[in-house]
Amino acid sequence: MALIFSAFLSMFSPQVQKPLPDLNSFLAEFRKTLHTDTVALSQYAYTEKQTSMELGPRGNTVRTEVKVYEVTPGPQGTVRRRLVSVNGAPASDEPQRGNRQLKSNADRQGSDQANAEQDEEVINEAFALYDIRIDGREIIDGRPAIRLTFRPRPGFRPKTTQGEFMQHVAGQAWVDEADHQLVRVDAEAIDTFSLGNDLTARLQKGASITAERRKFDNTAWLPIKTEMALSARVLLVRNVNMRQITEYSNHKRVANPRD
Repeated sequence: MALIFSAFLSMFSPQVQKPLPDLNSFLAEFRKTLHTDTVALSQYAYTEKQTSMELGPRGNTVRTEVKVYEVTPGPQGTVRRRLVSVNGAPASDEPQRGNRQLKSNADRQGSDQANAEQDEEVINEAFALYDIRIDGREIIDGRPAIRLTFRPRPGFRPKTTQGEFMQHVAGQAWVDEADHQLVRVDAEAIDTFSLGNDLTARLQKGASITAERRKFDNTAWLPIKTEMALSARVLLVRNVNMRQITEYSNHKRVANPRD
């Protein structure tokens, strides 16, 4: 019996004893694969479900709104978003609002080149801003992932709007060990700060965001879920507590988006 037990343990010992990768080498490979959600989804049509919940002072849900969109990439980095339903009811009774939203989203997206340049700028800032360390190895969906911790470097001065937000956020990230692709991020606001240049709106310490990605068609790693929980003070008087869940599904690659 002891011999069988020893043999059983030996089957797993190589994986348990496998050393963690070198930090700098691992981050260099991770940096090659990392993109924002905008770029990661730029060649895919998908369904986006947004569940927004307004919470009461005791954390109870006082209002819920669920919107479902069909999202399709267009030419030159544009994105078409068609509102399909609101709280389970077809959205055909509000076409004008939907059309205006399609136009504004396309205007915001700009060209493929602009998206790529912004993507590069934001990610470069993140790697410069954060002190990143390897904290362990875990199995996610049957695949080994390296767990990283990240925290803003003291005194770093961000150059981008996204960097100004990131300097108030710390957390953990899991990166697929074989593909060097982002699997999950758990982040939290480590202090209370103003949202952009608007001094009348402040995001409270403890606000959190979780984002998950999975591998599709054995090639692309795409977002599947983002969840935010936040408390903000608006106009320095009214407290707003919200939770929003965005789920992505039915991903379909679109090779050559056209009008």
